[in-house]
Amino acid sequence: MLNDMNKIENAAKWSKERLDAELEKGYNDMLNGSVTPWNDIYAKLSEAISKNKNGTLGVDAEEFIKGLMKS
Repeated sequence: MLNDMNKIENAAKWSKERLDAELEKGYNDMLNGSVTPWNDIYAKLSEAISKNKNGTLGVDAEEFIKGLMKS
């Protein structure tokens, strides 16, 4: 999902073949255990947010993540 410039691509613009290939790759990664545990993702996001806590966006993002953890 990242292009050569490490920017997230708009998957809505992908061809059907590309979308199918990306979904299959993700599914195979999951089956093979090549996934990042939620706790690791949360820790990395929390660290990034705490470094940016002076801005409103950081606080909003933290509340969003906490909401995800409750669902």
